[in-house]
Amino acid sequence: MASHIGRIARLTLFSGPNCSLCDVAKAELAKVRQQRPFELETINIQDKGQERWKRKYVYWIPALHLDGKEVAKGRWDAQTVIQALDAWKQSQCGEEDTKNG
Repeated sequence: MASHIGRIARLTLFSGPNCSLCDVAKAELAKVRQQRPFELETINIQDKGQERWKRKYVYWIPALHLDGKEVAKGRWDAQTVIQALDAWKQSQCGEEDTKNG
């Protein structure tokens, strides 16, 4: 059986301190979690060792990655995340069809 079956999406939230949009993003992710399963890692771009992400997102937090790919940055809402998760799930099903066909 293929390894993608039952695989859960991995979201990474890039945030920072004193970021009101980041607080909104966390609330939006809580709404999404009631409808779609996902794993969540939160990275504070100000933390030591996160210089790469700080350079990339210093003006664009909150940013969100889905399985390592950027799906949103700046101002976004639950619907944006739901659409990304649904597209991801469809792509996983497509991979299964290709492998099994």
